[in-house]
Amino acid sequence: MRSKPLALVLLTSVLATACSPPPPSFNATEVTNLAYGRGLGIPDTEGNIRRIDDFKGQVTLVFFGFTRCPDVCPTTLMRLRQVRNALGEDAGKVQVLLVSVDPERDTPDRLGAYVKSFDESFIGLRPEPADLEKVVKAFHAIAVKVPTTGGDYTIDHSATIYVYDRENQLRLIAQPSLEIDRFAADLKRLAQEG
Repeated sequence: MRSKPLALVLLTSVLATACSPPPPSFNATEVTNLAYGRGLGIPDTEGNIRRIDDFKGQVTLVFFGFTRCPDVCPTTLMRLRQVRNALGEDAGKVQVLLVSVDPERDTPDRLGAYVKSFDESFIGLRPEPADLEKVVKAFHAIAVKVPTTGGDYTIDHSATIYVYDRENQLRLIAQPSLEIDRFAADLKRLAQEG
């Protein structure tokens, strides 16, 4: 007789677990099975080749931009600093990488000083000009040089933020306009996984 109540308790426990709600969805767009940027090596401002896999154990954010960008880039980097600050003790588990789409003008010194002016932990990556197209395509991004008056140019580029989890899997694609607290909640969740 005692085995029936025990069996009923175990069955109820299994059913309760099976019926528990799935985890809430992310605020950014969740993606799976995308190998954007995987295996690609890009020099940092110190000349070291960096790959997404180098940042295993951290949540890694990849953003394309350039130091002469008048609006989207500085605004996004400022917001990423605010998002990182909102993470509190989990901030150290998040690494921001800015990939320059203007390696002709973004010297290593200039790019390094630029990213560090937003946050000392940010890292600038500078592909060689001949490799830029390959790098942009590896992330399914865009970067188009647009002539301006006086023989100068600007660059129209993707503003997408690629978010890799601590196992180096691309998990989220975010837009710079995502609210800071909502983006921070996504990153905290990824930072605390595993």
